[in-house]
Amino acid sequence: MKDRLRYRFTLIRPLLVPFILYIGLLAFAMTWLSANPSSPWRPLVALLPVLPAIWIALGMLRAISRLDELERRILLEAAAAAFAITLLLLLSLGLLSLAGIPHPNSIYIAGFMVLLFGLGKLWGNWKTR
Repeated sequence: MKDRLRYRFTLIRPLLVPFILYIGLLAFAMTWLSANPSSPWRPLVALLPVLPAIWIALGMLRAISRLDELERRILLEAAAAAFAITLLLLLSLGLLSLAGIPHPNSIYIAGFMVLLFGLGKLWGNWKTR
């Protein structure tokens, strides 16, 4: 168990710096955008957190490439389930918007997809044990 946690930490460690940078740039962007409502720099500042997010995505791909086949399969099934359920959610919300029901902000949908991916990963780990 200890070796597994140590191995997982070596996979996650390269993601810590870009994640902290993402949180810092997100806080900066939110603060700056609320303080400068008429600035022409608003789109650029709003997209600043995407830069470390790209770094995080590349680090995740690198970490996944170091996993064994079973772990990759679990991640693939979790991603496929999260994608399918989120697709059904978006389809339902789109159809409900035809009835006049407003749809939520897309950041909540992204969070929902991450939550579903995490639940799928837990379910896949439980299923294979």
